[in-house]
Amino acid sequence: MLKRLFLLNMLLPALAVLPGTKVEAADVTIVGKITAASCTVNPVLAGGQEVNLGTLGRTRFQNAGDAGDWKSFSLSLTNCPAGTSQSTITFSGTPAGAGGSLFANTEPAASAAANMAVQMAKDADHSAVLSNGNTMTVNVDGATNTATFPLAARLYTPAGNVGAGLVSSNVLVNFTYQ
Repeated sequence: MLKRLFLLNMLLPALAVLPGTKVEAADVTIVGKITAASCTVNPVLAGGQEVNLGTLGRTRFQNAGDAGDWKSFSLSLTNCPAGTSQSTITFSGTPAGAGGSLFANTEPAASAAANMAVQMAKDADHSAVLSNGNTMTVNVDGATNTATFPLAARLYTPAGNVGAGLVSSNVLVNFTYQ
């Protein structure tokens, strides 16, 4: 039996190179996807978080650069996966004016306050104004797996001579973590 097996092993390579023998190959692509668990954004609200800047008299906004009081708020991440060390948020919204440091009043024109915008900043001292496309990075607390982004917003007029009406500005905040 060993002789037959030896003979068969000798003939197979020889048959593979005989004229008229066809050899074919196929590519095999192997794919997969690895996903990371995500943090939970708080507060979790169906329509997002609303920051109410209050009702102010239009006479407070008669000159370019007039502004309301800062209203502090925060966005938090909880339940971050173990090993997550930092999180970055990117702000995007409709900029008001050429400088891009304000977010436009996107209230429909019929009810919008004329010449009014929203200004956002990091909450610590309000000196770091946030513009469309800006990012902010905070460390994730490894013991609690949480991160907090302290923010603030206020009403601001880039042109003065504000007309009475509503102010609404939508700012999309995208979170990335590492």
